Amino acid sequence: MAKWRNYELPISHASKYTCGRGYSDLTQYPVFPWVLADYESDALDLRNPQTFRRLDKPMGCQTEEGEEEFIRENQKLQGGQFDHADRLFNSVRDTWASAAGKSNTSDVKELIPEFYYLPEFLENRFNLDLGEKQSGEKVGDVVLPPWAKGSAREFIRKHREALESDYVSENLHHWIDIIFGYKQRGKAAEDAVNVFYHYTYEGNVDIDAVSDPTMKASILAQINHFGQTPKQLFQKPHPQRRTDRKVPPHPLRYSPYLTQQEIRKTASSVSQIVSYNDKILIAAVNCLLKPLTYNEYISWGFPDRSLRILTYDQDRLLSTHENLHGGSQIQCTGVSHDGNILTTGGDDGVVAVWRFVKDGIRRLLRMEKALCAHTGKITCVSVSQPYSLIVSGSDDCSVILWDLTRLVFVKQLPRFPASVSALHVNNLTGEILTGAGVLFAVWSINGDCLAVVNTSQLPSDLILSVTSTIHSDWQDTNWYVTGHQSGAVKVWKMVHCSSDEAVNNKSKSPAVSSGGLSLNGQTPEYRLLLQKVLKSHKHPVTALCIPPDLKQLLSGDASGHLLSWSLKDDSFKGS
Repeated sequence: MAKWRNYELPISHASKYTCGRGYSDLTQYPVFPWVLADYESDALDLRNPQTFRRLDKPMGCQTEEGEEEFIRENQKLQGGQFDHADRLFNSVRDTWASAAGKSNTSDVKELIPEFYYLPEFLENRFNLDLGEKQSGEKVGDVVLPPWAKGSAREFIRKHREALESDYVSENLHHWIDIIFGYKQRGKAAEDAVNVFYHYTYEGNVDIDAVSDPTMKASILAQINHFGQTPKQLFQKPHPQRRTDRKVPPHPLRYSPYLTQQEIRKTASSVSQIVSYNDKILIAAVNCLLKPLTYNEYISWGFPDRSLRILTYDQDRLLSTHENLHGGSQIQCTGVSHDGNILTTGGDDGVVAVWRFVKDGIRRLLRMEKALCAHTGKITCVSVSQPYSLIVSGSDDCSVILWDLTRLVFVKQLPRFPASVSALHVNNLTGEILTGAGVLFAVWSINGDCLAVVNTSQLPSDLILSVTSTIHSDWQDTNWYVTGHQSGAVKVWKMVHCSSDEAVNNKSKSPAVSSGGLSLNGQTPEYRLLLQKVLKSHKHPVTALCIPPDLKQLLSGDASGHLLSWSLKDDSFKGS
């Protein structure tokens, strides 16, 4: 899936310090810090300061020897071709040793953002011929440190956890001073051994004023090959990040202590739950709340096969749109985060993409494109604007990924053993959640099956709704919830198959198998462990929501009951 090149997740610490830099210019690519110094241990200890690099020193000065010999040298570069195999990025440990001044005093690069969110860049998925090293070793996937357990995803997860750790929070301002701040230039830079070739600094050369073509070519080569020093943003020492941040207890982590209360009862089935501005909004069957303000909703399923827009508070009709799928009935809809793009799925197997436009006082839906690949009626559709993705499911047992920007087919997931009944895209992680029959699966944004589990021994206990947490605490993000035909709400935790927790809980969790999915002989990298079954609903659970504040889990059922599951006491603190 080519689109992963453009995906960037919000990273709380450092993303705002990429000002003036972007992905379209390799000489101004965003800069992120090396944060770890341990690429040898089997386990990563984030409580030990020795695990981390010195954030008050630039790369190249991480050792006394490196600081003494720190100089900037030109290198022979590949000029658009693959470099010699021994010089390619092939090992995280070796790259750290080189950048830290342990084996090379001219390679002092920091990192790119992909080290903290994109496992795919560490894998040679297209089997490119990158050559052989002098040792005879063929260059392929990047060699990871032992604590990554051979998994690029685990490397990214633990690396991100290190970036969000207390040690980095307490020391990152030193790195900001060096890269973007007052230690970037002048006497402070000299004292910090943070001085680079003068052509790499912004404003130090007027390339148009250089008349000598040889000199101009040399300067351009220096800039293009080595990049440019980031724009200086701060003239004074950057303040330290607050480390007394209080994170609310994760409701799913302490799911055994969750208690429920009914907070609303409506006359019809709950199909959607939205937490907005401290309010809880719900939509009924064949209805979808419309962002950004959620003061309108979309309704369909009428005898005339129309789609209607109404106000949420008074049910006042705003517009009616007919014949969106010809003579076919609309089965489901999805809408973008900004409320401008609407997707409709029909019983004709078509996923239609529309744009809301205004013609004077009239509201119109302009057809953008009809997406055709399913052979059965569309059962569910989800739109992720942060990932420019549309995901659609059908009763032909297929799930298809579409590009929201180009409106083209991207990938079809392996065929499911039952009709697809639930979809959800996590707008933070990009993970795609699917429910088909009793089979629950978690997929990466690129369509890799991360984990799959048979959720019930009863084939009739179908999955009707799925959701997951959206939160920046990477120690606790892998939590998922499924809502079932029986009224059960099940809480799952995803752990790496190599972890002790996965091994210890093997007998407690439902059997892990492909459940009829054809995964081309591959075994999912993670396990879904059942943490808790919440039993209060007496009717099928048709909607789920975990608000961003993590204070509760919301569930709605086919009889109109809306329940809130929350932590009511302090008993979880000792667990």
